[in-house]
Amino acid sequence: MTIMTMTLDKQGLPLYRQIADAIAEQVAANTLQPGTKLPTHRALADALSVTVGTVTRAYAEAERRGIVEAKVGAGTYVCQTDKPLWTFAPPPTPGIMSFGYNVPPAINRADLISEALQQLAAHPNELNNLMLYQSPMGIAHHREILSKWLAQHNVKTDPNRLLFCSGAQNAMQLCLVTLCRAGDTILTDKLTYPGLLSLAKQLRLTVKPVEMDDEGMLPESLKAAYHQYQPRLVYMTPTLQNPTTATMSEERRHDVIRVCRELQLVILEDDINGILPKERPNPIVNLAPDDVIYVGGLAKTLAPGLRLGFLQLPERYYPHFVNALQNHSWMISPLLTAMASILLENGAANQILETIRDQMEARWRIAQAYLKDVDFRYHPNSFHGWLRLPDEWSLSEFLAESKARGVEVKSSELFVPAGYSAPPYVRIALSAPPDRETLEKGLHELADLLANPPLSDFAL
Repeated sequence: MTIMTMTLDKQGLPLYRQIADAIAEQVAANTLQPGTKLPTHRALADALSVTVGTVTRAYAEAERRGIVEAKVGAGTYVCQTDKPLWTFAPPPTPGIMSFGYNVPPAINRADLISEALQQLAAHPNELNNLMLYQSPMGIAHHREILSKWLAQHNVKTDPNRLLFCSGAQNAMQLCLVTLCRAGDTILTDKLTYPGLLSLAKQLRLTVKPVEMDDEGMLPESLKAAYHQYQPRLVYMTPTLQNPTTATMSEERRHDVIRVCRELQLVILEDDINGILPKERPNPIVNLAPDDVIYVGGLAKTLAPGLRLGFLQLPERYYPHFVNALQNHSWMISPLLTAMASILLENGAANQILETIRDQMEARWRIAQAYLKDVDFRYHPNSFHGWLRLPDEWSLSEFLAESKARGVEVKSSELFVPAGYSAPPYVRIALSAPPDRETLEKGLHELADLLANPPLSDFAL
C-alpha cells in the first residue's frame, strides 16, 4: 500500500474534490503507477485529518473519472492502463482470424437493398417528404410496420409507445440519460454487455453486479442488491445473454418481474439478440409492458449499417423520452426508417433473418468438431459462445498466445463491472469470420491452443 502525500486547502474546493484532484495529478505524473494499491479509507482520513466519509467520497469521484477502481474485498487500486478496452474496430487486417465482435455473418444483401431503394425512388413526392423535418416520434406508419413485424416474432408492442433510435446502443444511452443522474447506481448481471459498462462510465454511473446462474439473473440476489445499493434501474438481457448465452425460462422471467414490481424497480430489457432464436420464451415486455423499457434493433437481424434501433416504453415515460430524443438529435432520419419499413413489410427482413439463422447453425456444426472436448456454452442461432479455459491456462497467457497466433477473442475482463474479478473465460463470436476457410483455420488454432496448455513451472 502506497502512502500518499498531499496538501489540502480547508478554505478551497470541497475536500473530497481536492483529494480526487491530487490522486489524478499523482497518477498523471506517474508518482502513482498503474496497479498501485491506495491507502484504506481510514488510513488516508487519519493522515489528512479528514473524515472517513470524505475519503470515501473522494475515492468514488476518482473511480467515476476512471482513475482508480475499487476491488471488492481487496481495496482501491490505480487503474491498469494495459487492460483490454471495448472499442469497435474496423474489419481485421488480412491474416487475423477474428472471433471478436457479434456482427452478423457475411451474406449478400445487395439485391434486397437495391429493390428497396428502387421502390423509394419510384415515388418522388414521398421521397421529397422524407427529406423534410419530422416529429421526433417518427412517422406513425413506419412505427405501425415495425410493430406488426415484431408481432410476427412474438414481441407485443404499441405503435404509439414506440420510438426509433440510431441503433440499440443509442436507445440505451437515451434510457440512461433520461432516467439517471451522475452518481446513480444501476444493476446488471454479474457478467454483462461492455457497451452498457462504457455508457455508464461516460455518464458517471456506478454499475453493481447481480449474481446469476445458467438462466441469468437470480431474483433473490436482485432483491438483495436493490436493498444494498438503491439502484435507479436494472439492466438485463434475458435471451441469449451477452456474453454467457444464458436464456431465462418463462418462470424465471415471472419471478424477476415479481421482485421488480415489489421494489418498484424499472427493468431495462435488452432484446437485441431476442429474435435470433427460432424458439424462445416471451420477452419480459410481453409479460409486464408497464414495468419494462424494451430495447431492440435491426443490427443483428437485418443489417448493422442501417443503424436503426427502437424503444417500447411505458406510457408514463414516453413524453420524457420523446423530449430526450429531440434534444439529442431532433429526429431519426425518416429516409432510414422508410428504408427499413420496406424491408420489414416486403419480407426481405425475414428472408435475411432465416439466412442468418441457417448460417449460424452451419457454423456451430463446424465448431462442434473442433471444440467438442472443452467447456463451451452456445446456442445454435447465437452469434457468440462462452468458453471456459482449462485450468492449466491463465486468462492472460491464453489471450497473449491466441493473439500471437493471429486469433482474436474477447476476454472476460471486458464483461465485468469495474472492481470485480474476471473468471477464466473468453467469448468467441463465431459469426465474425468472413468465410468458412477463415472460420476453420481459426477454430483449428483455438483447438490446438486449448489442447496444449503451457507446461507448469513444476513440470519435470
